[in-house]
This record gives sequence, C-alpha cells and structure tokens, in this order.
Amino acid sequence: MTFMRRLGVVPSALVLLAASAAALAPGLLSPADPLRGDLTQRLLPPGTAHPFGTDELGRDVFTRVVHGSALSLQAAVIAVGVAVLAGSAIGLVAGTARGRLDGLVMRAVEVLLAVPSFLLILVVVAVLGPGTREVALAVGVSAAAVFSRVMRAEVVRVRGSGYVEAAAVCGTGRVTVLLTHVLPNAAGPVAALATLELGNAVLTVAAVSFLGFGAPPPAPEWGSLVAAGRPFLASAWWLTTVPGLVVAAVALAVNHLGHVLRTRSETR
Repeated sequence: MTFMRRLGVVPSALVLLAASAAALAPGLLSPADPLRGDLTQRLLPPGTAHPFGTDELGRDVFTRVVHGSALSLQAAVIAVGVAVLAGSAIGLVAGTARGRLDGLVMRAVEVLLAVPSFLLILVVVAVLGPGTREVALAVGVSAAAVFSRVMRAEVVRVRGSGYVEAAAVCGTGRVTVLLTHVLPNAAGPVAALATLELGNAVLTVAAVSFLGFGAPPPAPEWGSLVAAGRPFLASAWWLTTVPGLVVAAVALAVNHLGHVLRTRSETR
C-alpha cells in the first residue's frame, strides 16, 4: 500500500492544507474584518450568508475561525520549534558526552517528565504572563524533555554504527563526525515525533487559550472562541461547537499524518 493510498491520508492532508492556507492568507479565504460586528445580525445560526453563524456581537464566526487560525497554528508551530531545538540540543549533548554529564542531564530530563505537562505550562505562563508567544514558549518548554530523550537514544544508536566508527578511525574530527554522520541519521525519528507533537500542540494551545492565558480579547484564537461561546450553549450551540470541531479536525489530521510518517521511518 502506497503512502497516498493509506486510509485517511488524503482527507488529513486536505484539512491540513486548508488550515495552513487560512493561517498564511486569512484575508483570501475571508476578507471581512473578524473584529467588526453588526448587532442586527447577532446570534444567527449557520446559513448561506454566514456558514458558521454569528456571535453575540454579530461577528461572522467563519471569519473569526479563519483569522484565528493564524494565531493558533502560529503558536503551535513555534511551540514545536522550541521543543525540537531545545530538546534536540540537550539530547545531542547527553548522547555525545556520556558519563557523568549524560547522567546528570538525563536525571534532569526525567524530573521534567515527572511533572504533569499542563501544570508546567501553567507555571511558565504565570511567570511570563499571558499572550500567544508566551503560551507557545510554555508549550515548547513542556515538550522539550520528550525530544531530548528521543534524540539521545538516536545519537547513542548511531554512534555505535560501523560507518561512524570508521570515520573516527580515519581521523575525522569529533565535531565533523557529529554534524555530518550522527546528527543527520538521528534526525529522522525526531522529525516524525515533531509531526505528532504538532497535533498535541494545537490541542494544548487551544486549551491554554480556553483558560484565558492566550491573546487578550477580542483576538479570535480558537480556544478563546470556544470559551466565549459557553454562555450561549443553550441558544447558540455553533459558537462553541464549530471552533471545537475545527481544533479537533486539525489535531486529528496532523496526528494521523505524523503516525503514518513515523511508521514509514520505523519500517525503513
């Protein structure tokens, strides 16, 4: 079975493509102002004029979801980038150094893994303050420990390979061996994990934003859109349901593609 024929890959790719287009060029998909409302159009259900309905201020929910994708997905991508860079650097140092330094670094990583990730995120956000970038940094810090363990394991595995030992015997410098042989061959599982972690980051960023630690209102982050619709659950279900479904669809699409990529990397 080829990659594109795997069940769910094409729908997942289409969902991710649509979300990426909304994040990169929201004005093309919905040129309306996401902050401007019309009280004569308040709380309208989904229809032809407003596919996702309108909120309590008459703002188009579709427009707000589209423009909110830029904030939410940007935060998720930044979070994964921070986690990959920080975690990979820590794992690379630990796997290369070995000995006492390796033990100290990995004990510190295990301490971070023992702390519930969401609790760690809330602590970091409390220190840095609310905001999209602060939430992204907090989510990235909480996920860095996972990447450090994977990177260290891959570095240790690759360092024991015959071609790495042969390069060292031939007199190749330690840094050169590390950068040209060890790091490229250890990066595959880390990249697959980053794809999986992106889906988790989308959910986590939305959850933190739901609690009110994201961008301040009226910024249309996905989590804050779900939170803002809670008082209207009985009369306007679409205010929470539609943004929630968008978050779930994007997270599931990314996780599915990440799972397929990771499976392919493990079977090679």
